[in-house]
Formats: sequence, C-alpha cells, structure tokens
Amino acid sequence: MYNRTPYTYSVADGIRGSLMARTLGYLALLLVVLMLASLFGVSLGSAGIWIGFIAAMVGTIFVSRNQANAGAALFWGIVVAAGLGIAIAPILWYAILYQNHLFITTLGAILVAMLLSAAVVSWIPWDFSKLAPILFLGLLMLIITSLLAFFLPSMFGVVASRAYNLIGVVIFTGYLLLDFSIMRYRGRALPTNGTAIVLAVSLLVDIINLFLFLLRLGRR
Repeated sequence: MYNRTPYTYSVADGIRGSLMARTLGYLALLLVVLMLASLFGVSLGSAGIWIGFIAAMVGTIFVSRNQANAGAALFWGIVVAAGLGIAIAPILWYAILYQNHLFITTLGAILVAMLLSAAVVSWIPWDFSKLAPILFLGLLMLIITSLLAFFLPSMFGVVASRAYNLIGVVIFTGYLLLDFSIMRYRGRALPTNGTAIVLAVSLLVDIINLFLFLLRLGRR
C-alpha cells in the first residue's frame, strides 16, 4: 500500500492549528469508512486485495486534483479509504480475530509514532517537509524490492526480513513528520478547501503502511 498522495500548498494567515484540527477530523471519518469497507472486503477474498488497491490508487490521483473542491476531494478521499479497507481486510480481520494482542500492540505503536511525530514537529523549529526527496527515494526502494519479490520468489526473503520492515517503519514515520510539518509551516488556516482532506488521506496511507510493516515485525 505504498501510494502517497501528492498535493500543493500555500502559506495562509489565519487561526493557528486550524488546518491540523480539520485534517484530524477528516482522518477520523476516513478511518471509520476504512473499517466499514473492510467488513465488505472480507467476503471478496484475494480478489478484494486487487480491487481495493486499484480503487485506492485511482482515488489518490483524483483527490489531489480536486484539492480546490472540498466536496470532490472528500468523495475521492472516501474512495481511497474504502479501497484501502477492502485491500487490507483479510490481514486486518485475521489480526483482530486471531492475533488480538499483536493487533493492540501494533495500534499502540502507531499511536505513539503519531504523538511523537507531532511533538517533534512542535518542539523542533525545522521544516521536515525538506525530507521529502530522501523519503521518496526510500519509498521507491521499497516498491522496487516488492515488485522484484513478486516476480522472483528468491527475493521474498528480503521482503520478509526484519531489516526491510524496519526500513518501512522508518520511512513512513518520516512521512508522518512531513505531514505534520506541512500542517505547521505551510498554512495556519486552510489554504484551499480540500487541503485538509488531502493531508488526511496522506496520513491514512502512512498509518496503513505503518500498520502492515509493524504487524510483520511483530509476527517474527
């Protein structure tokens, strides 16, 4: 689920924290949609993984293109959340039903990562969005390695390794820092109507990828 949502932003005057508050509100809504969609995704089996992944990819493309239109951005954000829910449904519900302790531990780790990322961005006066090129290279490495493992079974051990999954955790924790930094430095109010929705989708993608990488680490 490596897709990330591109977006544009502009500095705007306004109430400090407004963008973050709206973003987290939309994120809560998208998480509810994801959980509801995952209930439907379980019945689709392995086909749901591809259906959900394609829906999420299409949604991330259109959500950024409709940043100026809050209604359209929200629609495509919901498509992304539903797609992700369908795609990860088998993994999600297997963890909930049969690996309850690991599931709760993973959620706790994600919550800690989000709180620490927000705290670091708040305490350190530096724009973490400057890390974007490095994070993108790391993301590209993850994608290429996964594709090689898909076509070359001998590479599967690399994808299943602790090092690979730790790198994934580091990269998407970095993306959390980047997203929180954008909320702080790129607009105290809402620069365009759909920016909060686009950022909420980006955070959702970060959370889902962290969930998958942490879950694989915990199963070792």
